[in-house]
Amino acid sequence: MPTLREWKERRPASDIKQTVEFYHPAFGYYRVVNNLFRNATFGGNEFEPARFSVTEPAQDGTAVIEMTITFLAASEKVRDKLKVWRGGGRMQPITCRYQQWDAIGDASPMKTWSLFVKEVSADGSNVTIKAGKTNPLTLANPNIYTTKDYPGLVTV
Repeated sequence: MPTLREWKERRPASDIKQTVEFYHPAFGYYRVVNNLFRNATFGGNEFEPARFSVTEPAQDGTAVIEMTITFLAASEKVRDKLKVWRGGGRMQPITCRYQQWDAIGDASPMKTWSLFVKEVSADGSNVTIKAGKTNPLTLANPNIYTTKDYPGLVTV
């Protein structure tokens, strides 16, 4: 049986469907599918069309796993969704799930990466999101500051 890499090399890259799903309690789920012109259903969830490019993690054995997702034209909706993450809502990270699918309507993906959003940068036309395996909220400080332990954070 061929590996996923061998199979992907033999088939046209345009056939593989890419989806990205962001989640945070402040804005809920935001699901997009790459290079389609209408909504599509994957795994029972509906995804909106978007245009983005993905730089997958390096396969060179490094310990840092990081993926870059760049939303190209019409990235205002992504920018507006991620702007909701402010104030006390920043106590929880934004999760990101990148999946590859064989066809529209599939029940299970070929490959899934579950990541945390580490960095968001935007310019006039693009939004670039860097996602990694480590939770950025616990990276520099092992203590999670909550409003229970530090009531003054309620005013943030």
